[in-house]
Formats: sequence, C-alpha cells, structure tokens
Amino acid sequence: MNARGLVSSDLSSGEKGALTRKCRAAARKAVATRDRRRAFSKVRAAEGASKEGLRAYCDERKWRVAFFEGLTGSPRAGIIGAIIFRLGRQNADVLDLRLVQLKGGRAGVNGAEIARPKKAGESVAVSWTIAAFDGESLHLVPEPER
Repeated sequence: MNARGLVSSDLSSGEKGALTRKCRAAARKAVATRDRRRAFSKVRAAEGASKEGLRAYCDERKWRVAFFEGLTGSPRAGIIGAIIFRLGRQNADVLDLRLVQLKGGRAGVNGAEIARPKKAGESVAVSWTIAAFDGESLHLVPEPER
C-alpha cells in the first residue's frame, strides 16, 4: 500500500511514476524546509551570542548599549545593529557614542563592511531636546519632527 492507500498493482506504470515523482518532490521540499529552519536557528543563536558578548563587554567598561530591533525582537535592516554610549570621563556634558555593526558566528569582516559603518558615522544627525514632565503630561522643547 502507498501513501494514497492504493495497492501498487492497482496503478498503471504512468500513475506509479507520477506518484513517485510527487513523493520525491515532497521529500525534497521537506529537506529544504528542515535545512532552512536549521540555518535560521543558527543565525538567531549567533545573533544572540554576539548581543550577549557586547552586553558583557559594555558592562565591564561602563558603557551603555542599545540594540536596534523590530517589534518582534528581530534585527532591523541596515548596517548599524547597536549603539554604545557613555558620558565623558572629564566632562559630563560630553557624550561618547559609537555605532556598532554586530557580527556573529563565522561571519567575517571585509573592507566594504568596514566602510559602511564609517560612512554612517559621518552622517549622524545630532540635535537636542528638553523633556519636562509636569506631573500630568510630558512636554518636549523643541517638539521633535515626525
């Protein structure tokens, strides 16, 4: 009996061939799905490990870290995956800010990947805002653009 509940002798040779092709195609699809899920899980594990490594590094050296993630926790598109920052050591009005490209697993770094965050660092837009809470609502001066 085969997957359709038919006895092999009930099928013509053409039907047997068609059924064999369908079964093999389903098996190839299942293997591809399994491989894709394994790859996705490896990528997520490498991403998590690199985030934890960066958190530990920042904790040791008194940096703060913020990751750019979507609502689901997955990484956002773009070269910058995180920022690390701290107040200046001699002057508390100075902010030391670094743009971080996260790499994980066996991902290497090439020249083009070094150039992209350098270019992003040159085009950082910096502005200021004062946030004041009066007990009922938050007021921002100047009001940030949407």
